[in-house]
Amino acid sequence: MQFSVRASLEQFALPHPSGAGKLRISVAAPAGEAPAAGVPTLYVVDGDILFGMAAEIARAVSSVAAFPAHYVVGIGYDAEYADFLKLRTADLTPPIGAEALTDLGALGTAIGGEKSGGADAFLDFLTDRLRPEIAARYPATADGEQILCGHSLGGLFAAHALLRRPDSFSAFIVSSPSLWWDGFSILDRIAAFGDRLAGLPRRPRVFVDVGAKEQDLPTSVPDGIGVTLAEAQAQIRSARMVDAAKEFADALGAAGVTELRHVAFAEDDHVSAAPAAILHGMRFALGRDR
Repeated sequence: MQFSVRASLEQFALPHPSGAGKLRISVAAPAGEAPAAGVPTLYVVDGDILFGMAAEIARAVSSVAAFPAHYVVGIGYDAEYADFLKLRTADLTPPIGAEALTDLGALGTAIGGEKSGGADAFLDFLTDRLRPEIAARYPATADGEQILCGHSLGGLFAAHALLRRPDSFSAFIVSSPSLWWDGFSILDRIAAFGDRLAGLPRRPRVFVDVGAKEQDLPTSVPDGIGVTLAEAQAQIRSARMVDAAKEFADALGAAGVTELRHVAFAEDDHVSAAPAAILHGMRFALGRDR
């Protein structure tokens, strides 16, 4: 079997669901031979940052016997970093209350919190517009497993998608989710989620992860983000990333998610947890964790 030294890349654009601008869709086909039908697809939000990583991981693991070949689809913006921060916030977040937005201070300004709240429209775009497009372009994916992966605000989006439409994907990789958004209001929705889940003929697999060092206080902040070190430390304290991820996973289990895994990666922080989440999350999503 011929095996490529690097992941494939095909790209096309689709109109943004808001009607303004376009989204850059990146697709990596399986590196080796794949079945003619039933090929899984991993959808990765924040594709500008995570698509290449996910595509190369897919290429590498598909060389291992019995690990299914799968497509990777990244959804991105092809924008400058400062603009990217605001565009992703608009698409990946549920609405936020005025008080919660004010509490974010400079961070809220840096990430464009005032234009947030588009998660429902973005989810509908993924399922109703992008997925049929992928199926038309790559017919082998039409009846395969559909997996959603998001990290940070993308993890919040994956959690939101799970709670709103648990049948929208066969598996959800909820990586380092920003559950602190809008004062942890997403946790209040899990009770209603249990009723929604109970009516499904098939319940999704859910992987929830976090870096075990994500509650460690930073000693510096990146240039240009517009947040002081003191503000960043206060945000880390209030975000409770490690504790909240466990609380979320426990609540999902209590609500009826039967195929569930929660991991706190011992040596990882908020950034380094992402590749680990893609690798181990896909193992779990595809049933190769046993």
